[in-house]
Amino acid sequence: MKKEIAEINAQRINLLVKELTGIENKIPHVFKTAFNFKGRKSPDIAKQAISTLSDKGDLVFDPFMGSASFVIGSVLADRKIVATEIDNYTYYAVYALLSKSDDKVLNNMFRTLESNIKSEVMDLYKTSCCGVKNYISKLLFDPVSQEFFDPTPNREIVDGKNIKLIAKCPICGERQKKFDLEDLDVLHYVDSLDTSNFPKNKYITNSRINITESTGANYYDRIFTNRNKKALLMIQEEINKLNPSIERDIIEQALVSALSLSRIAMYGSSTDILYHVVPYGAQEMNVWELFESKFKSFLAFKELYKEVLTNNPTNNEKYQILLSSYQEYCDNTSKQFDLIYTDFPYTDQVPYLERNQLYRIWLENFYDSNKYKLTTKMLKEEIVQSDAPSRKEKNLENYYNDIDKMFASFNKVSKPNGLVVLTVKLGKNKYFSTLIEIINLARKNGFEYATRIGIDKDDPSLRKQSAYKNTLSKEMIIIFEKLNDDNRYWYINNKNYEFETVKALYSKLNSSKVDINISQAITYVTEYIRKKENHITTEDDVIKIEQIIRNNFIVETQNAVVRIDSNRLYLDIEDKTDLFTKLYNCVPIYINKLLEANGSFVLDDLYFEIANSLCEGNPETINQFLEDSSHQKGIERLLNAYCSVNGKSYERKVHTVTQNRTSIDISILSGTDFEVLITKLLEAEGYHDILPTGGSGDLGVDILAKKKDSIGVDQLYLFQCKRWVSDVGSEPMQRLVSERARRNADVAICVTTSGYTPDGLKISQEQEVGAWDGKTVIEKLELHFPNMYYNSILDSE
Repeated sequence: MKKEIAEINAQRINLLVKELTGIENKIPHVFKTAFNFKGRKSPDIAKQAISTLSDKGDLVFDPFMGSASFVIGSVLADRKIVATEIDNYTYYAVYALLSKSDDKVLNNMFRTLESNIKSEVMDLYKTSCCGVKNYISKLLFDPVSQEFFDPTPNREIVDGKNIKLIAKCPICGERQKKFDLEDLDVLHYVDSLDTSNFPKNKYITNSRINITESTGANYYDRIFTNRNKKALLMIQEEINKLNPSIERDIIEQALVSALSLSRIAMYGSSTDILYHVVPYGAQEMNVWELFESKFKSFLAFKELYKEVLTNNPTNNEKYQILLSSYQEYCDNTSKQFDLIYTDFPYTDQVPYLERNQLYRIWLENFYDSNKYKLTTKMLKEEIVQSDAPSRKEKNLENYYNDIDKMFASFNKVSKPNGLVVLTVKLGKNKYFSTLIEIINLARKNGFEYATRIGIDKDDPSLRKQSAYKNTLSKEMIIIFEKLNDDNRYWYINNKNYEFETVKALYSKLNSSKVDINISQAITYVTEYIRKKENHITTEDDVIKIEQIIRNNFIVETQNAVVRIDSNRLYLDIEDKTDLFTKLYNCVPIYINKLLEANGSFVLDDLYFEIANSLCEGNPETINQFLEDSSHQKGIERLLNAYCSVNGKSYERKVHTVTQNRTSIDISILSGTDFEVLITKLLEAEGYHDILPTGGSGDLGVDILAKKKDSIGVDQLYLFQCKRWVSDVGSEPMQRLVSERARRNADVAICVTTSGYTPDGLKISQEQEVGAWDGKTVIEKLELHFPNMYYNSILDSE
């Protein structure tokens, strides 16, 4: 049922796969340290993807701007981009980073600030070592017990020295010292300082990001020492004295960015864990040192991306960044985009509006109460699944409804055949279920899934797999194409009726004891839809139904009888055991497809081929298949049969048994190609009046042929062809027995590339059904067509 994408897009995507192989998924250090945004993406990968998937002059849209990785990537790719961002903190932080500033004014402002307040702030951290004045860079202590002299050991405390110094002691040459009584006096002094105007706002609680009432973490001031509160307030007061300007905004954002490590943090902490109340093993860091470091990171960012800077980030010749929800923008713009490129709001992501409360509340209290307000509208429009008790509406059902609306908006602003490129980082537990939900909702709204590209390794040479379940790429690029209106998937009341039609008709054919022709099948489906959806089918609907039937079933040429195609996977429709057997038998074809396309592949490439064949139905089916240890071992067996490992990826194994480079591996032929081969073999064996039936479905006959017996009388032969790698069981053999009787045939033979189960052989013997196994087929082919065919499965055993 998968739709074909435009050839130009297929070519671009194939080129991108090759080009990304040589690019590290790396985020520049200054990009990570400039401001605290969780989920940054590589501008280099974005640049390559945008330049490959679009032309000069094309217009790009990023609906969830975030850290502006894709804005930067688009500018570097020489494309104009429009980006929207709902979070006011993130928007104005990016605005400050992307704005051109007067270097002289900016540096003078910082020097003024330094001159006016640095010495006072540093005095809050004064200490001494060997009698020489120094300053604390970091203090390691246990907050709950207020233990400073002998805190819980950690790797940063050397010989009990839990204070890291700003400068090396000129006497002992050390950069660390033990907390002493002088430090306790300073601590008592700073604890007595007035910090009553430090924010005491309550957060939106969310246990997932450690904002809990039980620990008091839902109050803003809970995770700061009084010393750091005072230092922050002193710096902020001086910033507010500076003249309003973009330069002052930059300095302000540098201070706000320093908040993440100005809190009481677990030692060695990163900015990913903002609200954790640390009971022991904590660190208190020098606020001025943090602030100055952030300011320098802002300067370094501006130097690195100076070609991206502009006087007006909201609208210039390179890009346009807007403080807006994506939906509000899509509802009001007349622009049509060639490419949508964004970081997908997947279910495992952190709710950014909740996570960024630390920064926004500070800005709202001290810089601009209106500009940084967290509104009900923002909370409602954020696409997220949240554990916050106050955001109960942000559950999984609501999340998928929002994704549904998102794809509908994308369709509205995308040009015909336009691409949507999503970066996604999936958790293992939701890996395939999330992917399939995304694909289903995209299809509902007029898009087709094109491909995915794993990018989760920093070093492209290490993008390899060594295990079979735990090494799937978590971070990837997923690409969709907008379908033309006449080629969209057929949805009625939120159900995909291309899938529902197949499901309903499969059930009917499987249970019917009489033949059903195409006209009867169409009538059955139209009546089924009327009953299920109260939908009266139109003439266009009837045309769709007929096309769906012809695309998914066998329609016999002679009498228009509709039959189940035994070579097709009917997801979530047929018996699971039968489905898994078929799916397993398709794996060699997927392996060959990947080798033909790319020359090599990694494990998740194969898993995605499997997943893509199952994307029309229940995600649990693919999970059941891939999580079953027997299936994993089976896949390993097939990989070993067809591939060798070069340390980085799977490559085609060289088969020493073949003498001819053009030899064909019969175990990776499609079902249809295998039937054609057997037809050719039968001709060589002396059969005549050979008639391929076009795949007579679950009635179990693929070829009819005649051959004279020992006294010269023609006998009718029935052949069922199984291009399988698993052994053929009793059911296909029993079908042949039934068909032999129904057609009044003389001989029935099953032909396979594999072998037979004990039950299959039992039916063969008891019912006199021929059973050509893979070895027999190869022997016959070798007799008539020397050195032209081989069987990897047999050769590997």
